[in-house]
Amino acid sequence: MEWEIFPFSGVGPIKFGMTPKEVEAIIGRADPFDQDIDYIREYRDIDLPIISYDKIGVTEIEAFYDVKRVIFKSRMIFEEPGRSILQFLEQENGGAVHNVGVVLFNNIGITTGRLDQSTPGDWSITAFSQGLWDDRISRFKKITFF
Repeated sequence: MEWEIFPFSGVGPIKFGMTPKEVEAIIGRADPFDQDIDYIREYRDIDLPIISYDKIGVTEIEAFYDVKRVIFKSRMIFEEPGRSILQFLEQENGGAVHNVGVVLFNNIGITTGRLDQSTPGDWSITAFSQGLWDDRISRFKKITFF
């Protein structure tokens, strides 16, 4: 399956706002999951994304390195050098900010880890729904990968 990131819309066939049942119909039943009053986080096989929900539906779609064919604007995220991907995302976003190992590209709805500092097996990218990170932006500091 191809996992193309569409900012503030979804990743591949998974769209923001979908219910757990709708997601299950596409990628199968979740194995373990974390849940509290306002939040569910579902896990499946390592080659499938992790899906997070609020009370309304999907809010985050996270892919680790083992998820194949993760694409953003024709770039294969896990098949290029990490710094190159961070530079590309920074350019597409119009800048980048970071805090505690998270790099936030708020204008395009993406977070990553420090792909330039970790080994590819630890890489991840997360697409998120519109506004999800807005109340946390003030905690982040500008960074550049150029």
